Amino acid sequence: MRIWEQGLVATYSLAGYKEFVLEHYGAYQRPGTEIVIHGVLDDASPAAARIAGRAVNYAYLHRFHDTQILENVRRAEREGFDAVIIGVLQDSGLKEARSIVDIPVIGYGEVSMLTACMHGSRFTFVAINPDMDPLVRAMIRDQGLESRAAPTAYMDCGYQDLGDAVAGRPQRFLAAFKAAARRAMSEHGVDVLLPGQTIIAELLWREGVREMDGALVLDPRLPLLRMAEMLIDMRRAGLGVSRRGFYWAKPPSELEQAVRAFYASGAAPRD
Repeated sequence: MRIWEQGLVATYSLAGYKEFVLEHYGAYQRPGTEIVIHGVLDDASPAAARIAGRAVNYAYLHRFHDTQILENVRRAEREGFDAVIIGVLQDSGLKEARSIVDIPVIGYGEVSMLTACMHGSRFTFVAINPDMDPLVRAMIRDQGLESRAAPTAYMDCGYQDLGDAVAGRPQRFLAAFKAAARRAMSEHGVDVLLPGQTIIAELLWREGVREMDGALVLDPRLPLLRMAEMLIDMRRAGLGVSRRGFYWAKPPSELEQAVRAFYASGAAPRD
């Protein structure tokens, strides 16, 4: 099996991060499974990281990320990959991706939440960057899981603290995670804690954090990998996805090409 993991520039351009993720997957990886990790443009420049981290705070700019993710999902299918994991908390482009390729596409947020529902009664994401809260709430609402989800618990730290933790200085990150998690447990009855940004999952795994005061701290990498493998097996057995409805119907190729050509030609109305 060949699995393509797709993320955003800011996380995947962090020095050593791809290797960190692959090491994590390696703890669960079966012989014969290949995992390849990509950012949006695979651009490791400081400008790329700065742009990606800020663009997620704006609906219009976030669309640029989504568009590139969709192009990369198409590329994964063309290059013979069996499934795509969108390794982004807010599942950027997930619904649209499933409508344009036949290989399975799964999202970090969706798989984390569905797994949490089988391991406890109420979950929360523990994350940074509260500006992303509308995206996280919309994802929870779209999955119909509002009754199972507590408000997202935001940590009192930022990307610099996560970078320090990757570099071997995790003290501030761990203190911030534990404080936010305990607040969610005491105020909202949470019994499953979901790492928000994917880098949080990597750091918790490396530090051996699996539970806190009886609550499960989910390691999303194992369910992501197993879910991808299961859906690949199902597709090979002849079980595909629905092609009915707005978010699942696959556009006719001739119509898609016509729409692409129309906008590329500049024929669309202008202000």
